[in-house]
Amino acid sequence: MKKTLIYASVLAMTLLATSCKNALEEKPYDFVSPDQVGTTTEADAKLWVNGVLNTLNSGSFFQYAVYNRPLEVDADDITGKDYAFQAMGAGNFQSTSDINTFWAGPYTLIERSNYAITKVSSMTIDEKVKNNALGQLYFLRGWAYYMLVRAFGPVPIFKKSVTEGESTNQPRASVPDVYAHIIENLKTAEEKLYTRTTSGYETGRLSQEAAKTLLAKVYLTMASGALKGAQVTVMGGKQTERVGNIVRRIPPTASTYTKSVVAGHENFDAAQYFKLARDKAKEVIDMQKAGSPIDLFSTYMQTWTIANRGKGEHLWQMSAISGSEIFGNFLSYHYVGYTLPSGSIDGNLYAMSDHWYELFEEKDQRITEGVQHRWRMFSSAAWHYYPAKDSLKVKNSATVPTVEGYQPTDLYSPDQFHTAKLSKFLQVTDRNVQRSDFPFPFLRYAETLLIFAEADNEVNGPTAEGYEALNKVRKRSGASEAKGMNQQQLRSFILQERQRELALEGHRAWDLRRWGIYLQAMNAIDIDANNIIKRRQEKHLLLPIPLNEINGNTSINENNPGW
Repeated sequence: MKKTLIYASVLAMTLLATSCKNALEEKPYDFVSPDQVGTTTEADAKLWVNGVLNTLNSGSFFQYAVYNRPLEVDADDITGKDYAFQAMGAGNFQSTSDINTFWAGPYTLIERSNYAITKVSSMTIDEKVKNNALGQLYFLRGWAYYMLVRAFGPVPIFKKSVTEGESTNQPRASVPDVYAHIIENLKTAEEKLYTRTTSGYETGRLSQEAAKTLLAKVYLTMASGALKGAQVTVMGGKQTERVGNIVRRIPPTASTYTKSVVAGHENFDAAQYFKLARDKAKEVIDMQKAGSPIDLFSTYMQTWTIANRGKGEHLWQMSAISGSEIFGNFLSYHYVGYTLPSGSIDGNLYAMSDHWYELFEEKDQRITEGVQHRWRMFSSAAWHYYPAKDSLKVKNSATVPTVEGYQPTDLYSPDQFHTAKLSKFLQVTDRNVQRSDFPFPFLRYAETLLIFAEADNEVNGPTAEGYEALNKVRKRSGASEAKGMNQQQLRSFILQERQRELALEGHRAWDLRRWGIYLQAMNAIDIDANNIIKRRQEKHLLLPIPLNEINGNTSINENNPGW
């Protein structure tokens, strides 16, 4: 693991409390070394937590738009500019430095968490305040290992900081041992963290509700990976067909796959961990019903307003500062583009496919408002529209005004520029800058509800309680209620609901992997409509360990299978 000097970079106000408007307006920032941090106040403890949290804004994660590529682009439903998919998006994992970041980022977070845990533990401050700070650090350490084990399988475990003498030459721990360490950290976080209703809780901070949700998600990953012989139906397959000399786009088709057991999950008791996932998610739902302010916003797009950052269903968001070279990110620029002086957009490298768009009912807010239907492209004054099937709306818009604001002169072409660009990424302070302040949504209460619905279905089959959780997510967006399915149908439907609700929030590639259907779903596409290679082999089930880690760690002598 790369040795790193630990710095707590902080703003004059509480930096990563995502809803602190005044903090985000502060321009100055300071770099504070560990020796300068006191040991007797709540503010001192916050400095340590902020220093660890700020890792997410750094080059180890989102500062240079690197971490989101391996997190996101290796999935069946994402598409975009073909050149942006030449490495991770085309299965060329070992040819890209993104893998180095996907390994080194979590380990930097772990190193800083380990060191901060030691420092905060020795503070002479109020015990509740100390525990809440420690709870955030244990949460971050558990999350970092969860990201690593899903991607790389067996990975080294560092119980203390390298700064404090831990050897960098740690062997890879088994998948079960890594999960045991994750669970230990998250249980500690769950015990120590404030709830959202605790006096002293600050809006936007990690809370017990977030720890319980992440723990439920970990249990769900273990259970679904271990389940044997289950079937999952996926809407996907070939995206184009040739008719004579014409290549045309085609709608998705349903394919049912028998899942594989995920490597390292063979000895997990799937039934036990599904029940643990169900019960832990239920605890969060019960907290909401008892008054925790984590409920869904009343409409889908309210979820993404600047005013609602860190509030309501946002259990954990990364904060950012618009225009800042250090605390800004490229998420909005890459996912919807930024606005040039001409009014046209530049960027928009990654988006959702036509097949993803076809998963929705016609009036679902997640496409009526959640997808950008009209924009100006390049430096011309021409307006373009999406999707192609709205062509009649566009043609008749002179006499029948449309909700989307279409004009008869709007243009469409079946190419990589006409994709489902998600409107949530438009919700930034300034669309005229590349580095903006979109807060990456790591955990939302919508996912808590979907975790419960998925786990409940595996434990009990379809139940009224499971449908209630699922339909709460659907009804918020104006979708019809789900009902009348058997267990296999509901399993597939819930996974598809995750596809709809959580698009470009770092989930789809890992849902395919944990359910053991990654290879089938990807290979059914082969090459997508924008000429992006989706073909995969067994080796792609795990990412390769970076060569600099293998060369520098004497306890690791081989890479993952096939790499």
